[in-house]
Amino acid sequence: MRFHRQPDDILKELGIYSPDDIDLDLVAWSLGAEVKRLSLSDCEGNIIGTDKKAIITINNDSPLPRQRFSLGHELGHWINDRGKNLTYRCNSVDMKQRDVKKHDFKQSKEVRANQFSAQLIMPEFMCEQHLSGTDITLELAIFIANEFRVSLTSALIRLVDLSKLPCMLICWDDNGTRQWFVRNEIIPERIWPHKTLSNPKTALTDSTQLEVDADKWINNCDSENYTVEENVYSNGYNVFSLLFWKDETQLMQFDD
Repeated sequence: MRFHRQPDDILKELGIYSPDDIDLDLVAWSLGAEVKRLSLSDCEGNIIGTDKKAIITINNDSPLPRQRFSLGHELGHWINDRGKNLTYRCNSVDMKQRDVKKHDFKQSKEVRANQFSAQLIMPEFMCEQHLSGTDITLELAIFIANEFRVSLTSALIRLVDLSKLPCMLICWDDNGTRQWFVRNEIIPERIWPHKTLSNPKTALTDSTQLEVDADKWINNCDSENYTVEENVYSNGYNVFSLLFWKDETQLMQFDD
C-alpha cells in the first residue's frame, strides 16, 4: 500500500536510526501535529486537523505499546488523509484492520493507517539486521517487541511481513475457530490454514519451535506428508500459532 510519505524517509530525515530514538511525539511535532494524552472512553485515538496543523489525542488509559501504535496510526491519517477538515476517531476495531475490503473507502484508510504505524514504529531498515539468517521463532518476536516497545502481536505480524523465510501467523479463539491470519509472499496463496481445529485443546497448547505435521494447521491436501515448525502462545484473549517452513521446497509440493 502506497503512502504520501514513506515512514523510513520521515525517520531518516530526523536522524533517527535506532529503536531507542523513535520518539513519536517528536515525529508528530516535526510533521505539524500536536499530541495530547487524555482518558478516552470511546476510542483509542483521534485527530482533528486542517491542511497544515493537527491535534492528535491518545487514550492514556491504554498500555504504552497500544498508545504508541495508536499515535502511529493517527500519524498515518495525518500523512495520507489530510485535508481542510480532517477528523478521525479510531477505536480498537479500527486498529485491527489488516485486509482491504472492496468498496469500503473508510476501512481501506484504516488499513493504510495501521500499515503506516507498523512501518513507522518497526521500520524495515532497523528490523532487517535482526532477521538475516535467523529462524522464525517466538523468541525472536519477543526480542522485537521489547526492542521497539510494541505488543507481541504487533511484533509477530511485522516479523511475518518482513521475513525472507516462509512463515504464517494464525489467530484462534479458545474453541479453535480461526479469527484471522497473515502470511508473507513466499507462501503460495493456495496454502490456507484450517477454519476450525478438530482438537483445539490439544492443538492450542503452548509450544516453542516444535516440528509437527503440517496438517495440524494447514488445510491443503497432502499436508500430512510435510512438516512445519510451530510456536504457540496465548495473550489471554486469543491463541496464536506462528508457523515456519524450514524446508522451503515443501511449499511447492502442496496440492491445490
